[in-house]
Amino acid sequence: MKRMTNLLLSVWLAGLAWPAAAEPAPAGPTPSLTPVVVKNARVVLRAKPGADAEPAGKVTEGTVLQAKSIREDWVEVVPPEWVELWVHRDFVKDQVVTAEKLSIRTGRSINHSVVGSMVRGEKLSVVSEQQDWLRIAPTPAASVWVSRKLVEVQLSGAAEKPVAVEPAAPPAPLSAPVAISALTTQAQPVGVVASAAGPAYIPEDIKSALVPLEGQGKAVLQEGVLRLVGFSFRQQPSRYRLVRLNGRSVETLCYVRGNTDQLNGLLEQPLRVQGRQYFVHGADYPVLVPDRISPRAAP
Repeated sequence: MKRMTNLLLSVWLAGLAWPAAAEPAPAGPTPSLTPVVVKNARVVLRAKPGADAEPAGKVTEGTVLQAKSIREDWVEVVPPEWVELWVHRDFVKDQVVTAEKLSIRTGRSINHSVVGSMVRGEKLSVVSEQQDWLRIAPTPAASVWVSRKLVEVQLSGAAEKPVAVEPAAPPAPLSAPVAISALTTQAQPVGVVASAAGPAYIPEDIKSALVPLEGQGKAVLQEGVLRLVGFSFRQQPSRYRLVRLNGRSVETLCYVRGNTDQLNGLLEQPLRVQGRQYFVHGADYPVLVPDRISPRAAP
């Protein structure tokens, strides 16, 4: 009875299914990894993508990490060798997983975060043993997270290239917006309506990449907050986007194409953008070329 109780306790501690006889598991596809370089002197790796998540280790400036996925604010990386990864020893035999699913944790108890899992038949490398727990070597089956702003992505061995800067001022007839700080207490427009006498201005790179659809250049009105475009492996038609905020979620409405210096002065401002909308090849969202930008009340 005591033996059975101990076994049940071990299963509960590891957070796993009942162990089964080890059988070779088919090798899964090798994940595609992208090198990222740490930019700050001391950077904390975390068990989950959040500033309040459990710390999983630290890295220093110049450290190269292997990224599994890249989000707007967080990067998922393979744990470096000095990050401690632990599994319960009851479900490992001869360095082979014997449980249907084995949780990988950042410490030697169920109070530590799960950062990955392995399945029955997978092999692991045991680095050390402490009581009921085994420390294992880094594995792509586990993930830790680092803040996106603290690393630089490398593509084909080169540092990440910044998005191209827009020209200092677009050609007429698109009027240059005025900075928000220049507005009076009345809700005057940031820009002025483009001349009705002339055709709407379309940047050359957008004109050459238009998707053959009806309604290109349609006049639209969008309301949202102006933000910079997050990291993307693809070249985007603008480094600015208009987003709708709903609690903690952020929904991108469109790209905004205009004068860089002027749009920089409108970042994080709630705006009403009136202009012409275009759909271009390779873009995730439509491109809005403004005729008029006006401030609006914060949501």
